Amino acid sequence: MKEAVFIIIPVYNRKQITLDCLATLQQTGDLDRYSVIVVDDGSTDGSATAIHARFPDVIILSGDGNLWWTGAMVQGMKYAIEQGAEFIIWLNDDCIPTPNTLPTMVTYCQQHPQTIAGAACYLSNPHTLHVSGAQGRQRVAAKPGEVVIVDEMSGHCVCIPNTIIQQIGLPNRQRFPHYHGDSMYILRATRSGATASILGDAQISHDGVIKAQIQDFLPSALEQRSLVSDFQTLFLSKKSFYFLPTQFFYYLEKYGIWQGIPMFFMKLLWWMSQLIHRQVTGLSSKQLAEN
Repeated sequence: MKEAVFIIIPVYNRKQITLDCLATLQQTGDLDRYSVIVVDDGSTDGSATAIHARFPDVIILSGDGNLWWTGAMVQGMKYAIEQGAEFIIWLNDDCIPTPNTLPTMVTYCQQHPQTIAGAACYLSNPHTLHVSGAQGRQRVAAKPGEVVIVDEMSGHCVCIPNTIIQQIGLPNRQRFPHYHGDSMYILRATRSGATASILGDAQISHDGVIKAQIQDFLPSALEQRSLVSDFQTLFLSKKSFYFLPTQFFYYLEKYGIWQGIPMFFMKLLWWMSQLIHRQVTGLSSKQLAEN
């Protein structure tokens, strides 16, 4: 009998990364210990077929390509709760838990009621501890042996008791379809009286790239495009960290109307200045190359 713990993994067109993640869960025993739900948001690379062939016990839920991260988690959480989940673990497929990480998180939540537990995140190349939580405006991390209380944290690998979900509801996929769907949900929980902790002895290796800079969401600076095109890519695409509706609601919910809205517009001016500077620099570089 498996424990009443469900691991939810959102995936989209990263078949090998997903298979490697599931293989790790099989090696650590977590695949046998817990139920695993993969929410495949319309992958076209054969992810669902490959997962079913290699890991037939994994539950696969399907999306149409419009779930994004938060919608995929919401769909998985709803299903897990219907199946009697007591604890739900968010896990991104490019985050590889070390042995005993997930049981450590579950045990901590069992021993500390109304507590959300997150794993310490290490970048795989180079191997460095990544700051994945926040206390107010201060970004923090948890070293081995530490338990760091936070207001919010990234959703790379997080264990959430169903009791908290029943109290605060599901993540807000309308305001935060992709980015900040995790951190704002944890913030909502801590503001409702729950505790959130990063466990330094529960660790994951993040094999992907953590994108947060403007250049991460735009083509190479030498690939000159119009300012309008870059504006649309950076500010009007849900794939971008700088998607304006998400950023607006982030500042609004975190800081309130009187502080959050002015902060949002100040940030927008700063981002626009960076975008314009990038355009000017790219144009100059192109002209020098042509000459």
